[in-house]
Amino acid sequence: MVIRSQFALRFFAPLLCILLLLLTACSASPVGSGGQSTPTAVPGTSTPAASTATPAQTVAMPQTQTACPAANAARAAVMRPLVLGNHANLVYIYNEVPQNTSTAYGHLRRYDTTTSQKIDIATSGVQILQAQVSNDGQWVLFLSQPGGAAVVMLQLVRMDGQGLQTLLCLPYSGSGGAPLSSPAISFQWSVDQQSILLSDDTLDATTNKATSTISLLNVATGTLKTLFQDQADDLYTYSMVTWLDNTHAYIVKQGTEGPTPPETVFLLNTATATVAQPGLVTILTSPTRFSNNSLDSSFDGTQLYSSYCLQAASPFTTNIQAGPAMGGTRHTIFQEQPADCIQMVRAISPTTLLLMVVVSNSTGGSTQTWTMSLPGGAMHTLATLTSAVPGGSDQSYALNQTSQYPWSNVSRDGGTYALQEIDSTAQTQSILAASLNGGAPTSVATTNPGTSTVSLAGWTTM
Repeated sequence: MVIRSQFALRFFAPLLCILLLLLTACSASPVGSGGQSTPTAVPGTSTPAASTATPAQTVAMPQTQTACPAANAARAAVMRPLVLGNHANLVYIYNEVPQNTSTAYGHLRRYDTTTSQKIDIATSGVQILQAQVSNDGQWVLFLSQPGGAAVVMLQLVRMDGQGLQTLLCLPYSGSGGAPLSSPAISFQWSVDQQSILLSDDTLDATTNKATSTISLLNVATGTLKTLFQDQADDLYTYSMVTWLDNTHAYIVKQGTEGPTPPETVFLLNTATATVAQPGLVTILTSPTRFSNNSLDSSFDGTQLYSSYCLQAASPFTTNIQAGPAMGGTRHTIFQEQPADCIQMVRAISPTTLLLMVVVSNSTGGSTQTWTMSLPGGAMHTLATLTSAVPGGSDQSYALNQTSQYPWSNVSRDGGTYALQEIDSTAQTQSILAASLNGGAPTSVATTNPGTSTVSLAGWTTM
């Protein structure tokens, strides 16, 4: 399933950012998974959603706090500017679980594509999850699970490794005591970097039902406000997909167990939503059993692209649709061949979608990356990641699964995209990078065989 709290997400109209030699990672803001590294505009306006101006100088970070704030309270972020460089850097998570030990370490790393140097930005807890790079490229926001503590910490660190700080702690108890089990907690950081949406499923030990809560954290003040809470429904859970603009976000309602009920995507207005009156607007609904659903908004924030593939069908049923970003009639812009299943869609420029596709035939299947020109234009194959072999492949691939901004998947200069690979036979995971002009990807990082994991955070420049 592609749509999840990690759906991936997201913003709009970039203005090309090229500032002579000092170019910092100008950031893009389309509310979706793709896009160029340029500022985003609020729908219906030409006003950038966030400032991406190059800071005059780097300011040293003051003392910050990594301990949890008080229960049910959050802490304001402490942020000072950082002057970025001009080398493309890919930021990723490496959760290290050394073989034959009971220890684990969560590392946040960046890879310089010019020098091939790898630098640890932060090491925190037994694992780091869902790291997201900020619009201006200066910060990384992530979840950290400390060893021996039944909490998950929402932490922030500057790209140079300074200022590690904990903004919020949420209670969490891993399933079966597993140190690297994933908590039912997720977040999305807005493009203007002022707001963080958080979703949390809390299990009631008495009723054995989970309550989904969505809250809004004000980054500057540390104020935490609950926007939505379901009625302890044990069939469904609610989580974030991505921001559309600085006050609207997509959330998804999906089943907790299979075969799952239909999956529904809503638009939430964070400026007006309350628990009593959340005001959810239905955007689209699709079945979920044996299917892949993915969505992303256009760069100007006016359109929402969605892909749907029913894997249970033989042959596949798959298509891409477009419609108003805030709801309305949707229409098909591409109907794929029956043997092809589009699993993920990301808008990476105003005129281009990046797709993750599984192609099947009588001898097996292969995973490929494609681009699609907009609106509803030609497809172009970038890379075949696995060859078609009898019985299928042992490798699975994905674009960034927890953040859909352009810079979450594509370098700030628009030339390179990143992938995640899981090899179930070798028991390894890898981060790969490839040119948007086409060609086979190259390995950035690969774990040792075992339970170590890697995942994408996004791109900056250093």
